[in-house]
Amino acid sequence: MDYTPLEETITSTVKDPSSCVFLHPNEKRDYNDDELEALKGRDFAARLFMTAKPCAGDTVFLRNHHTDNLQHASHFNYVRDYLKAAHAVKNQTCAKATLTTLLTMCFDLSPSDYYTFAISLASGLSKYGKNTMFEYDDSMVRGRNEIDAVRGKFCFLMDIIFSKMSTKRFLLDDKQSNIFRLVYCNIKYEKDKNAVYSALFSFALQITLTVYVALHKGASVTNESNMNMLALAVFTFSYSTMVAMATIADTMSAYKLVFKEVGLLMMMDVVINICIPIVLTYYGFILILCEKDYINAVLNCSALLFIPEIDDQLPQILGYREDDIIKNFLITESMEDFAAIIEMPEEEFSTLECARRNIVCGLQFGDFYITNMPEQGTNAQAGLIFQPYQVTYCSDGSSHEIVPSTTITPDCLLCEIEWQYTTGYPNTTKPRVGCLKLTKLGGKVVQIKRNDDPLGKIGINPEKHKLKGLFIITTFQMSEDVIKLRVCGSYNKQNFLKAFDYYSLWDVTDEARAKISASSQRPKQKEE
Repeated sequence: MDYTPLEETITSTVKDPSSCVFLHPNEKRDYNDDELEALKGRDFAARLFMTAKPCAGDTVFLRNHHTDNLQHASHFNYVRDYLKAAHAVKNQTCAKATLTTLLTMCFDLSPSDYYTFAISLASGLSKYGKNTMFEYDDSMVRGRNEIDAVRGKFCFLMDIIFSKMSTKRFLLDDKQSNIFRLVYCNIKYEKDKNAVYSALFSFALQITLTVYVALHKGASVTNESNMNMLALAVFTFSYSTMVAMATIADTMSAYKLVFKEVGLLMMMDVVINICIPIVLTYYGFILILCEKDYINAVLNCSALLFIPEIDDQLPQILGYREDDIIKNFLITESMEDFAAIIEMPEEEFSTLECARRNIVCGLQFGDFYITNMPEQGTNAQAGLIFQPYQVTYCSDGSSHEIVPSTTITPDCLLCEIEWQYTTGYPNTTKPRVGCLKLTKLGGKVVQIKRNDDPLGKIGINPEKHKLKGLFIITTFQMSEDVIKLRVCGSYNKQNFLKAFDYYSLWDVTDEARAKISASSQRPKQKEE
């Protein structure tokens, strides 16, 4: 494909070519002086540019400080086709087909590939789509006067996908699909109305067992208590309390993510997973404490702990295909959401409407390619790991650790990242970091600096670049210099947690959440 006509077409339809012009379709080609000059005004956040004219097979490009043509392995073209069908050509059949394909792709992507896809999209959707630019023509966006509405519509359309990914993560990944939630998914859209009888059976059985436990003890604890059973009673009470707290939290999440409205199955779920655990915690303590026989006490303890688990185990006993039921439900839900969005007047696709509907795309959240690399998940063959990195400070200053982690721990959290590139290769498309300064959330500083080049050819550029807020490293590789560095995060600490939850990214540990909350409250306390 001849590159020059495409560049001329893009620059003729975009009023700000310094931020949108495609500089090099071949990532191995070095920049010339004019190209380097054109890039100086850009920041490092990955952004989306959507065009109808493919370059190197792509119609969606990631733009950052270094390049307009990062390779991506997550099929971003489906995102462009989805928006084009919904907005420009207004072909609902095409839009629905693309939406279901895109959603299915997200379901089936490996976690690492999904994370990089979601983070890159989050960067473009940041601040209600302000980080997304479109080509102005009849097949995408016809002019500047409609770009705000298109960005709002883009946020609404992508919210369908991320809201379904949150539900999928809750039900499947976190294994919270009990019989009531699974039957709801199975019958809401006329799939199998008879499945409600299995939910009614579970509800009746668990209620009956709980009532019998409550009726078993009519006598007071003071007359029949056996202090030899106190230890077992206390441990049973403690465990039952933890189970009750967990199920209450999960049931509240299920209302927001699955049911979304009051109904029979939702009420049964509430009774079984909120009321029953509380009742069993109380009566279980009395029952164990009043038991005279040791083995009966142990058996009663096991029975008490089994009752709240019946609704969780019943789907497997009945042979329900949870994966198929939930994914089909979410795809059908996405069709309903899409139909509602398409019926909205164009003037409602605004920042105020996004905020009213609590669409998290209003948050500032970015993906930052500090060195140039393809957008892709973990790739062992390419020597690429994409996951959170823990930064461990060492007091001797020479053996700091930057190592991968499966979750976001306190050691992953960075409040400031400062770096300087190397000199010696002024026109490279793959710059290296010669000096990297990482400030952890607790205030400790980890600095990595290249050794002096004995030949004097490679040095450290005096120009410093900085990110300040709350970030994590997602890709890191170094030899003499840092050759691969990608981070994500937000300039606002509260936005960091909300974005991670909304886009269904890596789990954030309780310790990390507590540390973020504590650090977010300190400035307010100082002002007061």
